Amino acid sequence: MDKKKILIPVIFAAAIGLFLQFIYFPKVSQARQLSLEYRKIKMEINELYNFIGGEDKLKDSMITMRNHTAELEQAFLSEKEASNTIKQLNEKAVEFKVNVISMKPGDLINYTDIHGSQLKILDQPCKSMPINLSLEGRYQSIGDFLDKIELDKKPLISVMKIELKKDQNLSPKIKAEVGLNACILGE
Repeated sequence: MDKKKILIPVIFAAAIGLFLQFIYFPKVSQARQLSLEYRKIKMEINELYNFIGGEDKLKDSMITMRNHTAELEQAFLSEKEASNTIKQLNEKAVEFKVNVISMKPGDLINYTDIHGSQLKILDQPCKSMPINLSLEGRYQSIGDFLDKIELDKKPLISVMKIELKKDQNLSPKIKAEVGLNACILGE
């Protein structure tokens, strides 16, 4: 009888041990992993909503983001389209009644970050194309022309320097030497 009294608790303890070892602990571990994964996914969704603008405005925000991306793609021309930049500058100059005396595009220069690594936009290397312009026109016309270039963003061009020279023979017009920088995506 003593063997039965000892054997029953031992079998019961062994059954509980097997249950804990092969069923309970694996399920607890799996539940913990699923809980962590759920929190991570929930956090990523919340970050996405914060970035886009909330769940209720998801459609409108996605359309806005798509339009913004399309504008960025238009802002950065490819190397093949670099000559279009020169054409667009000439067309804008005519629009503002500014005479382009000369236009000298420079060699493409790679943009790099503070570590010296090549900057990439849309997985393409970003380059700078310096352009030197000699212009002739009225103060207001030249100012409006340069303002339009910088604000247009299609393509992305910035005015780096401007040097104005007044010539009595051209009065009321002036001559201007302008240094521009166009952003180009290379290959």
